[in-house]
Amino acid sequence: MVELILVRHGETDSNSKGAYCGWTDVGLNEQGEKQAKNARDKLKDEKIDGVFSSPLKRAFRTAEIINENFGLEIKRVDALKERNFGVWEDLKYKEICEKHPEEVKLWEADWVNYCIKGGESAVQAFNRVNGFVDTLIESNKGAKLTKLLIVTHLGCIKSIVANLLGMGIEGCWRFKVDNAGITRLVVNDEGYAYLTMLNG
Repeated sequence: MVELILVRHGETDSNSKGAYCGWTDVGLNEQGEKQAKNARDKLKDEKIDGVFSSPLKRAFRTAEIINENFGLEIKRVDALKERNFGVWEDLKYKEICEKHPEEVKLWEADWVNYCIKGGESAVQAFNRVNGFVDTLIESNKGAKLTKLLIVTHLGCIKSIVANLLGMGIEGCWRFKVDNAGITRLVVNDEGYAYLTMLNG
């Protein structure tokens, strides 16, 4: 049995202004540092068997702060990066509509499969993230409960939860995850997942 503890990174200046921040490698702002420390304190009594993080600065710094509790090696995993928003990176939705109106129409017509210029489609990002998580769960099956901490991004956490609960990519829209929010899922050895905490 595996327990996944998913933590979204703390706030960045891009988050605070409402911009699409995918592979743009920004660090935590002052509020983000505080949020990460709060998550660390919430998790201080956990026994963690492994720590995995997106390599992007905002996630890895959050992982470093939380890992002060555990002192484990943090494994950088490219598959845990946020969706690559390509030419939409670091733009607000209004700015995207103004600068890329034709692309927005194509996205609205097929948000699952539309690949942003220079970036990824929603389904490509969904499959990338869940390919890693499914392999991680499979490799940690066994009688002993294994607790794994994953520090990643909003879109990734929504994708992981939707996938493990059998909702498919459409289920991603049904979850809200705050900066440094903690989400927990337990996956039994038959692969059945239980959501035990959302955005704690």
